[in-house]
Amino acid sequence: MANTLGLPHDQYMPDDLYAARQDKPDQMLFEVDSYRLTLGTEYRPNALPSPQSAGVWVFVQGRSLIAGSPVHQARIAFVDAGSKARPARLEPDTQTLLIEYPVAHMQTLMRLLDGDAPAFVQARFYGNGTIWADVHGGD
Repeated sequence: MANTLGLPHDQYMPDDLYAARQDKPDQMLFEVDSYRLTLGTEYRPNALPSPQSAGVWVFVQGRSLIAGSPVHQARIAFVDAGSKARPARLEPDTQTLLIEYPVAHMQTLMRLLDGDAPAFVQARFYGNGTIWADVHGGD
């Protein structure tokens, strides 16, 4: 059964199969106005296990749809197949939402951001430690 708390964008939430989303969460929600794609590489001498790393990030910005919420941007990182994505989290200094997805989802995300319908970024942090984060299209 989907979340029935009556929060904005509840209709985009999947069913709560494990009844983990019962309390009212801290919700961040913004409509995407712009984004930029970054491909980066870094070399760190003497670093272990590997001195070389590379990555792909999408930075999205917009306007918050939650009154009083300072969160209006997110950095979406992509992890390689076989790597585990970390839970969404909020970077307190910049009020940036950090989300990780498998790299296989990058093409879908780019299609959503480039589409005609508005795109939204949402995160919900529940008191029991459950975290939900998504990027979705809608009206």
